[in-house]
Amino acid sequence: PTLISRQQLFARIVGGLGGRAAEEVIFGEPEVTTGAAGDLQQITGLAKQMVVTFGMSDIGPWSLMDAAQSGDVIMRM
Repeated sequence: PTLISRQQLFARIVGGLGGRAAEEVIFGEPEVTTGAAGDLQQITGLAKQMVVTFGMSDIGPWSLMDAAQSGDVIMRM
């Protein structure tokens, strides 16, 4: 689909955290492994896109774009 809702993106994040949660259940918190690292990177990027690019945050419909990748944040409505 070309349009993905906030709820669908959030569901992808929840699903991505399932691997890490399963490790904690199976191995216990002190013994979690690096197995979920890729999932965590992917969902972190998705969450960042939701806020920075798509304006899907609780602060309102703002797009927070990096100014030429310099690290400066510009707010656009």
